[in-house]
Amino acid sequence: MFPTFTGSARRPRNVNMSGQKSFNPFTGSSWSPGAPALGATKTVAQAQAERAQRQQERERLKAARRIQRTWRGHRVRRELRAFRRQALDRLYSDAALVDLGSRTAEATPLLLSVYQAADVQDQRRLCLLASDLLASKFACFTSGAVELPRLSRLAQIVVSSLGRYETSKQDPGVAIDQIQTLLDTLVQIVKLRPQLVHVVLGRLYKVLAGYCHTLGPSSPLLDRIRHAVTAPLSALNAPYDFTRSAYDEFALSFLTRADLFLFESNIGAFAADIDVDQLSSSIAAGSNVRFIAAASPSRLMWLLAHFIALQKAKKQVALHAKSLKALYTLLSTLSTPIRAAFSAPNLKASDETETLEEPSQPALAPYISDQLSSLTNRDEISGLLGQFISEHGGTSASDLEYAGFLAGYILTLVNCFPTLSDDIRMRLYLADIPTAAGPLPAVKFFWNAFSRTSIFSSILKDADAALPVLRQKPPSETDSAWHREWRTILLFLELYIFVLRLTDDEDFFSGLAMTILNTSSTSRLRSCSLGANNLAQLATFLKHLGFTLYYHAADLLGSSPEGPQAGQSSPSSSGQTSSRPFSGSAPAPLAFSVTAGVDFEAFRNLVSTAMKMLYERDSRRQFLPHGHWLMTSKLDMDGFLSAVVLEEQNQREQEEAEGRDSDDEDSDDDTAATGMRMAMTASGLRLSRQAQTERILMNRKRARKHLLRAAAVPRLEILRNMPFVIPFDMRVKIFRQFVYLDKHRRRGGNIDPDRWRLWVLNQHGGPFDPSPTAHNVLSRHQAKIQRGQIFEDAMEAFWALDDKLKEPIQITFVDEFGIPEAGIDGGGVTKEFLISVTSEAFCPEERLFVSNKKNSYYPNPCDLDQRKNTLREAGIPEGSEDWNEAIAYRLRQYEFLGRVIGKCLYEGILIDIAFAGFFLLKWASAGAPDAYRANINDLRELDEELYQGMLRLKNYPGDVGDLALDFTITDQVSLPGDPVKTVTRNLVPDGENLTVTNENRPLYISYVARHRLVVQPYAQTRAFLRGLGLIIDPAWLSMFNQNELQRLVGGDSSEIDVEDLRRHTVYSGVYAIGDDGEEHPTVKLFWEVMRGLDDRQRRDVLKYVTSTPRAPLLGFGQLSPPFSIRDGGRDEDRLPSASTCVNLLKLPQYKSKEVLREKLLYAVTSGAGFDLS
Repeated sequence: MFPTFTGSARRPRNVNMSGQKSFNPFTGSSWSPGAPALGATKTVAQAQAERAQRQQERERLKAARRIQRTWRGHRVRRELRAFRRQALDRLYSDAALVDLGSRTAEATPLLLSVYQAADVQDQRRLCLLASDLLASKFACFTSGAVELPRLSRLAQIVVSSLGRYETSKQDPGVAIDQIQTLLDTLVQIVKLRPQLVHVVLGRLYKVLAGYCHTLGPSSPLLDRIRHAVTAPLSALNAPYDFTRSAYDEFALSFLTRADLFLFESNIGAFAADIDVDQLSSSIAAGSNVRFIAAASPSRLMWLLAHFIALQKAKKQVALHAKSLKALYTLLSTLSTPIRAAFSAPNLKASDETETLEEPSQPALAPYISDQLSSLTNRDEISGLLGQFISEHGGTSASDLEYAGFLAGYILTLVNCFPTLSDDIRMRLYLADIPTAAGPLPAVKFFWNAFSRTSIFSSILKDADAALPVLRQKPPSETDSAWHREWRTILLFLELYIFVLRLTDDEDFFSGLAMTILNTSSTSRLRSCSLGANNLAQLATFLKHLGFTLYYHAADLLGSSPEGPQAGQSSPSSSGQTSSRPFSGSAPAPLAFSVTAGVDFEAFRNLVSTAMKMLYERDSRRQFLPHGHWLMTSKLDMDGFLSAVVLEEQNQREQEEAEGRDSDDEDSDDDTAATGMRMAMTASGLRLSRQAQTERILMNRKRARKHLLRAAAVPRLEILRNMPFVIPFDMRVKIFRQFVYLDKHRRRGGNIDPDRWRLWVLNQHGGPFDPSPTAHNVLSRHQAKIQRGQIFEDAMEAFWALDDKLKEPIQITFVDEFGIPEAGIDGGGVTKEFLISVTSEAFCPEERLFVSNKKNSYYPNPCDLDQRKNTLREAGIPEGSEDWNEAIAYRLRQYEFLGRVIGKCLYEGILIDIAFAGFFLLKWASAGAPDAYRANINDLRELDEELYQGMLRLKNYPGDVGDLALDFTITDQVSLPGDPVKTVTRNLVPDGENLTVTNENRPLYISYVARHRLVVQPYAQTRAFLRGLGLIIDPAWLSMFNQNELQRLVGGDSSEIDVEDLRRHTVYSGVYAIGDDGEEHPTVKLFWEVMRGLDDRQRRDVLKYVTSTPRAPLLGFGQLSPPFSIRDGGRDEDRLPSASTCVNLLKLPQYKSKEVLREKLLYAVTSGAGFDLS
């Protein structure tokens, strides 16, 4: 109610002018009248505080009662325990009580109720009772005086007491009597009722592992520890579930412990009572596989080492199927750290020395390292194959299933031990598998198993079947038929690649028609060769599978890039595109793999390597039908060029956008590399595993990014990795289009050199008032070159340009006095300059390149060694500044020559230089430096005498050991003509101590080829390819094989097409075609003469005018500058002359066809040159 009623419902304003805080007098507390109340809020707060205070009091009272109750209980229990301990002590102090059965019946319940592990006296009492139980043979339990369930409690107490002895700082040797008693008691409990110790098995094996770690090899507790370890494993009356659990705990709680010195030193005694097959089943069991996947690598590594030692201690001839499966499980899980520890030797990336780098010492315990190394022992591999041979005939389904396990195991060995992979393959290569038709080489046995798989049949028949087959991968079963078939396929590919490396063309092609088995009169390599039909099937299978792995990578990896970033969506086998958008967010894990330890990239590389090696054989000497490799029906060839170009542009834009990220990755990579180096030092050993893990994760991240980026450009991936499925002419057009677009991008759309120079001026102040920047840019692309020292002047002028050598250059030739030659460089002088640079660089005096008997060039393998020897003889200290500068300058010469060759390719200028096929193969693999694999066939191009010597060694009928060869090689380091000086180098680490035998001679031949073709010329080749790759993208070069690259560099070697040359010839002067469209009579005579010449004479004329005897790949329309004819006067006594810089023929006005032919051939064959009359 309002205080007054005025007829208005509005509340009047209440203005407090006193300055005092208003309060409600009715809210004041009755017990504090003097304090003004602050309203209802304060009243509520006070009530809550009072309530909380009362609750706190109640809780204090309850806590006090709990404390009192707990203390009373503790006091009562302590008193009761003390009372029972006194009773227990009286039992053992009363000499009158000698009946062990009665005493143990009374003492056992007392001890079980009072035992505390921390009480030393309780441990003494336990030992007294244990002694009585052993003496009475557990009569109190067997008679029923004590309930059997109490035996389980006794077992727990014994294990706990043993654990106290093991973890205490007291030496176990001091308490040896007590420990012996407890161990004997535990063993008797297991024998009496093994299932009663089921709950304590894990703790038991952890305690026993501690004893094995602490005790020395000759401890008096050895027998007791051994019996305790093996008792649960070999209990006779134990149920199956208990035995399985015992082996599970033995594997996961005992064998995973590091440094079990007692166990490792006496493993033969332990192994006598251990069933290795049962242990193998436990390790490979599904429940333990999940544990293995989650366990730390260090524990698993010790489990693997101890399992290998037990396997060997059983002295089995070879691994059984169960053991093989267990080893495969562990090795595949640990493949990454094992591979990191047993790293393969690499070529040192040093400009000064190129030798085999000794493998780093494994960052593993010596025991682990020794046990792992034993897996690759020759006897071990041979025994494994022998076991397979003796138990399996190789024909039934079970045999093929076992072959799948064997294949998976050997694949994992190859992956884990890269330094020993060739030796593992060699064991397989030398193995014979008995069949009903006679002994069969292992490679053919696995070919038979491979060709009988459903996967092979499906993919061979239909190119579209590969994708569905790969998608049929079971989600989790690693032992499915799908996995076993893929393991068999992969092992065959590994083995066949190895055989191809060892096989020369003679053996390969001799074996095409062979159907006989291996006999004494047939060489091993020939007996391993496949027939023509089998090779055609294999090539078709690899072609279909490889196409799917590259073209449908996005589908297989679970990410289908599409949209503006990818340019093209991932095509399906039907030609349609996927509608799944490409997401820039974190992609799904790239977990696709056909078997453990072989990821998607490794799988694809294996297929690609086998396919490319067959293609190289076929391209060198055709054995497959013409057009066998083409797959144009799988691609839309009408739009292929534009689609590939678009993909390339989009990928380039994406890479440029990610440039900053790649810089960050490089810095991270350097940090990781530093961590790895630190890991190999003593102080950094603890960090080694972390550094390796970081490096592995970084590599996986980079590989995933690369795979996803590649999946976005399927056509480009096909072009780079399987170019032979696309017709050659189409690839040349794509290459030219790539070059054109690169010029367009770099030159601001101004392809013509003069227009580009004007564009540069316009970018920096204009042509009338150019800035110093414009002068600097243009001056760097200009040079005065003195004839006679063209290569040196060119390198001095243009070395600093790097990739800017792609832009137009302007050359002025000067004589020895520095006077410029008359003329303007409109492109012809540049052509003459580039051709002159190559001619001078490839001359024998420079010694940069050497040629074989076919006049094909390759980098001088001895060049750096000879230069270093010269520096030593000059007294220059090795490693000094002068030394390093001399070597670096020589390598810069190789790199600059690579840039010049790249510039010729970039500008479409043909050069009359033939390169060796093996050297061109390195061009094709420049994008992947490790892709080139040296083989004996390439050795033939390098050194015919060495090749023939290797063939004689390969076919040597006697004992090769009598030749006293080892795995070393001698390199000449002296200059030609000087007294011979050589140096001996190892082909493999410790090669001087490894004798060449009949068995390993194929490896020796392979290593000799690798040294001569890869190791010795490594720095020179790498420098040249670095320069070449600076101008021409290595991915563009990977589109061609060695023969195609030679045609790209020097032109087409097919017959000269006179009509095509005539259609693309330009006439000037008197010979210019008038309005009537008729050619000059002399010109007509010239073409009549050209048609009448044979192909060799036509090539002579073409070389006379253009400096190269071959036509451009796409015809004379691609010749730049175009072929031109100008009149050379009316004097018919003059000879024709030429200006090769502009492809110009100066032809006098001959009236007679016979005179023209005579003068033309005379000029061509006599070497007449510029303006010679």
